[in-house]
Parts: sequence; C-alpha cells; structure tokens
Amino acid sequence: MHTSNKRKSKTWAVLILSGMLLFSLHTPSYAAESNAPLPKAAWTSSSLALTEVNTEKDVIIKELNAVPSKNLVYVHSSQPVIKTSSNTKLDWQLDSLQALDATTGQLKWNVIFHEKSGPYTTYSNSIYTNNGTAYVYMEYSDGTKKVYSYNTSGKTNWVKTVNNSSSMYLLDDDTLLIASSPGVQSNGSVRSAISLYDKKGKLITEKTINGAVLKAGSDRIVVDASKQTKVGSFWQAASNPKVEIYDRTLNRLSFYQFPSNANTLGDGGGESLAILDDGSVIMRANFANTGNKLMGFGTDGKLAWGRAIAGDAYVQTAGNGYTLFTGQKLELYTMKGKVTERTFKDQQEVLMVVERTQDENYKLNFAKSGFILDPQTLETVHEYAFASNPGMLDGYSTYSDHIIYQINDDALSKYVLKTATAK
Repeated sequence: MHTSNKRKSKTWAVLILSGMLLFSLHTPSYAAESNAPLPKAAWTSSSLALTEVNTEKDVIIKELNAVPSKNLVYVHSSQPVIKTSSNTKLDWQLDSLQALDATTGQLKWNVIFHEKSGPYTTYSNSIYTNNGTAYVYMEYSDGTKKVYSYNTSGKTNWVKTVNNSSSMYLLDDDTLLIASSPGVQSNGSVRSAISLYDKKGKLITEKTINGAVLKAGSDRIVVDASKQTKVGSFWQAASNPKVEIYDRTLNRLSFYQFPSNANTLGDGGGESLAILDDGSVIMRANFANTGNKLMGFGTDGKLAWGRAIAGDAYVQTAGNGYTLFTGQKLELYTMKGKVTERTFKDQQEVLMVVERTQDENYKLNFAKSGFILDPQTLETVHEYAFASNPGMLDGYSTYSDHIIYQINDDALSKYVLKTATAK
C-alpha cells in the first residue's frame, strides 16, 4: 500500500554478515563450488568517513551503486554535523559522493557538498544511470535546493536550482524527471511542477499538474490527484485516491478513483506501487470486507484487473513481472497471470525480505540463508547459507553481475562470487 519514500533512505538487507556464507548453485547456466565459503574480500576500501569541519563519526549510507560498464562503484553518504546556528530546526549533514575503482577499491574522486562557511545539507538523495551518470539532489540549511549531474570522471555536467522540495526519477531512456511541489495548499489541493531533462540538462518538456507525483519510471508517471485532509497540524493523503497516469509527453492517459472502501495507505509488505518495464502499473489496496488486492493498470493506463492477495503477502517487482511471497511460497506473475511458483520448505521465515537487485534479479534473505533468483523462472543463480547464526546486522549492500559490495565498519568491501560454466 502506497507510502511516499521521498523522505526515507532506501533500506537494504545485509547480504554479508559476521558469519561465513556458503554458496551452492542450481541453475543450468552456472555452477558454484559446493559448500565453498564466501571468498575473501577482493578488496576493502579505506574509511569512507569524512574528516572535514565538525562532522560526527557516524557514516550514513544513502545509496550504493555499481557501474560495471565503467568499472566504478558509487557511494553516496552523509555524516551528522554539530550545529553552530539555530536558524533552522533541521539537522545538518555533510554529504559526499565518492567513486571507487571496482578493480582495486581505490578512491578515484570525491565530491563534498559543502563550501567553506557555506550551508550544510538537510536532505539528499541520488539516482544513477547504467552508463554512470550520477544525479544528486540536495536541500541546504539556507533553504536552497539543487540538482547536480556528474559524469564518471567526477566532472559536473550541470547544476540546476529548484524552487521547491523535489523528487527525482529516471525514465527508461535515461530522461531525468524532476517533480517539485510547494506542498499542500490551504484547501487541501497539491500542485506539482514536472520537468523532463536530457543527459545534457536540456529541458525536454515541463508542465504543472494537479496532484502529487507518487512514482515515475519506464515511460509512465503516477499521480495522486486527490485533495488531502488536515488532521490536527498535519495533512493526510486520501486513503482512496484518485490516481492519474501520464506518459512521458505529460499527456494524461487515464484516471481511476479508488472506491470509498479502499485503503492504499496501509503498511503491506514490499512494494505498494510499482511501474513495470512495459509501462504497466500495479498498486496495492485493502478493501473493507474483502481484503487485499493488487490492482493492475495496463500499458494504456486503464484498470485491467484486480487480483486478491493475502494480507501478509510480500510484493516485489522486476522487469515485466512481480512476485508474491506468502508463508514458504514464492509466486511469479506477469500482467497476464501466474507464471510459476517455488516453495522454500526448509527456510526460516524470520528476517525474510525480497528485493530486486541492480541487475534485475530477485534476492531473498531468510534468517540463515539467502538466494539470488532468475526473474523469469525463479531458478537459483546463487544460494548462500550462514555457517553459524549471526543474526541480522545493520549494513548496506548491493549485488550485480555475481559481485556483492558491502559496507563494513565505514569501509566498502568487494566479494566476487565464484561461478563456473556448467558441464
């Protein structure tokens, strides 16, 4: 069920814990060494912590992104800053974007988003293209808001100042979409300015619409066009929103008014709103007396179906499909219907999470073991098991092309998973 992630950092399950991981493989394409321990880290970087000014020691990882085509790994991090002014109630941060050599782990370049005597950041996020262009959004303690574009050499492609709080999204042709809004108006309505830019920062098109952008991706933009309701001193989005779907030309394709007995604001597991690669949209809602459903909107933007799902089903998408994990069973669907399923009988469900990896596989983590699965068949690409029961540690990691990059004690480590062509 939909909740905006604008003010939340993405949370990743820990792939590498203090216990040793063991890998085995079950796909026809690859084979890992049976009962082989996780290889020793190919490298571990120097500390990612910054020592500038009066930063605190803690490093908060905002984003970790591998770029195999450029042999780079990006780390966007921030550190709390001790405030020296009471002009803002917001906490101060010192943000940086560091690029490491994927072969050696050596720092290639670093951008620090603070100039001497200048403002600190109060909020930030970042997104990345497959060819390594980095887009970083910063809100500063002096009220300014900026979007930066960097190339793989750390050079600034362009910088744009935006007037209001903004969200960034990448469409399927690497077009950057920036959605800005001054917030909720006194009558509960929301207006959003949508701007699309090419990689050179040239404006493609722009339009101001009624509503708040919920998500954008592929060539679709999903908008909540409902008025919000004031509860005490806070504004609350409608639980049964009027959803509008736009294409990349900012032409409205369709709208759908959720019925009065629908609630899209719950906390169902996994993705509550997703855009598939072909532009189809799925959205989760709980209906009074009938329970949870996934609502599927086709490539024309119109409602195609509603499928009942368990209230505890965990939803995750990849490519043109989505999975439902309930109990011990993982089911794979497309917009046309069910494709296959898989049961994990011997796995403990504690700490279970399903995620989409950078290279569009599925990743399942259980209490004592984990899997990387093919997104079209659910066959195993990698299986790993903990030699002991280490529990779950705080951490941040990403997986792509049989490589795990993991943050350990303010440093980044690279683990190359051993594979061999099956005989």
